Parts: sequence; structure tokens; C-alpha cells
Amino acid sequence: MIKNILILLIACAFISCKKDKEIIDLNVQGAVKTTRLIADFNCNNISYVFQVPFYEGDTGTQKRLNKAIKNLITQDFIDVTYNKDADLEEIWSIFISHREQKICSGDMSGISNINIEHTTQTDALISYELTYTRNGQYKRLINTFKKPELTTLTTLDLTKDQKEDDVRTIFDINLQQSVANLALEVKMDDQTAFRNYVQNKVFKFEKEEFENATIGVKELGVDSLTLQLTKHIELPETFMYLNPDVKVEIRAKEMEYYLDLSPLKI
Repeated sequence: MIKNILILLIACAFISCKKDKEIIDLNVQGAVKTTRLIADFNCNNISYVFQVPFYEGDTGTQKRLNKAIKNLITQDFIDVTYNKDADLEEIWSIFISHREQKICSGDMSGISNINIEHTTQTDALISYELTYTRNGQYKRLINTFKKPELTTLTTLDLTKDQKEDDVRTIFDINLQQSVANLALEVKMDDQTAFRNYVQNKVFKFEKEEFENATIGVKELGVDSLTLQLTKHIELPETFMYLNPDVKVEIRAKEMEYYLDLSPLKI
């Protein structure tokens, strides 16, 4: 075990490993400094790329904003001892060394890539979306935090009284379309099988699941935001190359009648 820990700590000193980070420019009130942590390496002529946002600030801010990302990259640390109180940037270095050691030895279990789909920060909130591959399956992670308390934003936080069922119905309808849109990513040889699988199937959010769901917020432009929800659907192994964490996106302004958008400050 001690030997494994030492290897992980010094791996990048001996293995060709590119690491970098870049600051994300922000021009908003109460901005939390955000850095994009980036790493990539090559094994057997295949490039593996990893990137996550790192939210800085005081200990409390870092703990709230980086918790889910830390949980994501440490879930495969079965044979690794590390300081659980260390910040994300410190753990990131161990994670990349661990991934390179495992993947380059032929062990593809665990996470093999992470990509930032977006990071959004406004006067009112902080939001991000990550996609990643774990054990050969594509996954998605979305989080949004309300300023200044940095608590998680859920659908219930925005839904007007007596509009809960209407809002869920609208997202259910859009979920059906999002599942259908997966056909655009299906291989030609699998098109018929995919159509047969989704035909006449109803995909919907369960009431409790929907009410407790974290809602993502992506900035499209000035005063223009898109709301995001994810729903995990079961897909046959034939379609393992698709992401079963299906994303539903609706422009916030289109939901004004049903949602209280004042927390978003638009």
C-alpha cells in the first residue's frame, strides 16, 4: 500500500504527463474565482483528457462548490490513501497520476475522461455541467448554487404555487423529445433497433425525483438562460456509446408563467 501511494505521488515526475490550468474570466458581482483544471496523457497512441472547474475562495466556499467534483474523482480511490480535507486542486494531481497508472497498465475500470460542457456564473448563481465516462458508460453531472449562501438550486425553488404538475408535464414532454434526439447519435446500423426500443415507451420524471432534482442553468447571452434537468434512462448494451443521463433544456423565459425567475435575476 505504501509503495502504491509513493508511486502515485511521484508518477508525473517520471511519466510524460501534461498538466495545466487556466483562469476563467468573470465580470459579475460577488464572483467566485474559478480555474479550469486540465490534464491529458497518452497510452498506446490514445489520448485521455480530463478537465474540471475548481472553485476557489474560503474553506466554506470551496467545500460547497467542489464537493460533488471531489466525490466524483475519488470514488475509485479504493487503493489510495489521501487527505480527505485537501482541496480539489491537491486531490486532482493524485487523481490524474492514479488514472494514468491504471489506464496505461490496461485497467480501464473507473473514470477514463471528464469534459466541461459549460461553467456559468452570474450575479445570482454558479452552475456547471460535466460529462464523463466511468467503466465504459457515459454519465453527466449538473449542479447549480444560489448566491450568496451557495445552496443547491432545485426545481421547487423556482416553481410557482399550484404549478408543480404543469412544470413536470412540460419537462416530461421535452424529455420525450430529448430521448428521440438521441437517434442523431445512433450508428446507422443501430437506427432500426433504437427506433424499435423507444417506440411507444413513455419516459417521464417521477414526482419526488422531479421536485428534488438539481436544475442546471446555462447562460446563452445577456439576460438569456437555459434551464437544464437530467434523467437517467435504461438503455440496452447495444447503445452503450450513448449517454443515458439524458439532458432536457428549456429557455427560462419560456417558463415565466410557471416559474418564479426572480432568483435568477433575469
